[in-house]
Order: sequence, then C-alpha cells, then structure tokens
Amino acid sequence: MGLLAAGLLGLCWTAPLAAAQTVAVGSQYDTTHIYVAPGDLDRFVASFLATFGGKSTPQAIVTVTPTPSETLSQLLVTPYGLASVFGYRTPIPYPFGAERTGYLVRDMDEAVQAARAAGAEVIVAPFRDPIGRDAIIVWPGGVTMQLYWHFKAPSYPPLTEAPENRIYLSPDAADAFTRDFLRFAGGHVVSDEQAAPGAAIGRPDATFRRIRLATGFGPQLLLVSDGHLPYPYGRETTGYGVPNLAQTLTRAQASGATVLVAPHDVGTGQSAIIAFPGGYIAEIHSGP
Repeated sequence: MGLLAAGLLGLCWTAPLAAAQTVAVGSQYDTTHIYVAPGDLDRFVASFLATFGGKSTPQAIVTVTPTPSETLSQLLVTPYGLASVFGYRTPIPYPFGAERTGYLVRDMDEAVQAARAAGAEVIVAPFRDPIGRDAIIVWPGGVTMQLYWHFKAPSYPPLTEAPENRIYLSPDAADAFTRDFLRFAGGHVVSDEQAAPGAAIGRPDATFRRIRLATGFGPQLLLVSDGHLPYPYGRETTGYGVPNLAQTLTRAQASGATVLVAPHDVGTGQSAIIAFPGGYIAEIHSGP
C-alpha cells in the first residue's frame, strides 16, 4: 500500500522529479510490506525503529484493498528504508499479503501498461484507495509487488542507504526476471557471479549464482539456487545495509528481536538475519 498511512495523516508533500526512462520515482519511496498480527504491531514498530532509527506515522484504521477489509496501518520512515506495516483486523483478501514491496510510480496507467509490455502479469487491476491508486503485478519466478500512486505526490529525502530487495529465484526464471524487470524499472546488471559463496544462503558447502541489479526502484539482489535452502533463508525479502552491523544487532536484540543467523562473511562483507517481534524476518549487512 506504499505510503497510505502517511497520506491519511496529512504530511507535507511535494512532487519529486522522475527519471524520463522509467516509471519509477526513487528508492526513498519504495516500502517493504510487512504483515503482523494486530496484537504484535506495537512491539514490532518499537523494535524496528529502535534498530534502524527513524519515526512512525500515527496508527490508522484503513481499507487498502478493492474488496471490504480493515487493517491497522503505519508507515515507518528510517534512514535505511521505509516499511508499510499492516495488522489486519479482518481476513486478508487474496492475493494481499504476498506482495513484498510497494513501489511508487509516476503514473499508474502508464506503469501497468509498461509492466505488461515487459512481461509482468497484472493480478490485481488498478483500484482506488483513500489517497490514490494501486495495482499488484507478478514477474517470472512468482515475484509479486504492489505499485502505488498518490493524488498528492509524496516527498522524502534520499536514504542513507537504500535497502536491497532480496529475490530468491530458480535457474529457470533468473534470466527472464532480470530481462523483464530491467525493461520495466530501468537500470543495469551491476554484477553476475556464477559461483558466489554458498554461506550467503546458508550453504557453505556449495556455490550459487548472485546477480546484483541497479534499478529505478533501488537495488535488487537475485539469489539463484536449486532451492535447497535452510531456514530462514528465502523468508527475508529485504536486506538492510548499515554502517555498523554489531551495533545494529545489539540495538535489535535489546528491543526484542532475535538473531537467527549470526554475522558471517558472504564475500561482500558481513551479514546476519534477525526476526523482529511479530515474526518479520530481515537480513542486515555491512561492508568489509
């Protein structure tokens, strides 16, 4: 749902400029979608903000689906990425809950047309919410994301570091996803490692293909493997880059998060995986 909670609460927004070659607006407008039980929402928000810093919009009760539903909603704005948090008080209408991100687009009709032309399937056609329009699309490999557009455009400063969209793919879908998503989002392949160290996916005895994309919607990290993944790998959809991993993990644990995978070398620096109160799983990393 993107920045719905912020829009409902009347933040001061101005329209940002967008790159001419893509429907994307910028990574500071891209939100990770996080679903937690209503009873866990306050504990999750407190832990997430204690870990990454930043602030939250006040909690609101909203309908963000084209069919009847009701959810608690908050937008968390941190220097390392935004999160749209939902605590549904009704059953969640299908297919909501499967989308990993909300991506702000310059024009909804143009974005949907461009997504279809690039190879995406539109599984929820554009619909109105209280402050704009939304749609849900799926790419090769089953990668599901939401697009959103607001009647009044949001404005946020650039992030300290844009988070990675961590996408686990099979070898059958990796090239098709890369080709199609870059056609839609704009950008390029930063690197394509055919034999990245398997420790990065919990398989120190193996290697895997690791593709990094720079796109109009921020960095995408594609992890291509045979799917033999130990828990919790594959459950994390976002990787947060921070300047000091140890300090970040200390704050996370002090605020109720659990370290699922201790810091370890992944060939590009140190990485860890944590679970926040409410069950949201995230990767956190820092450079060498």
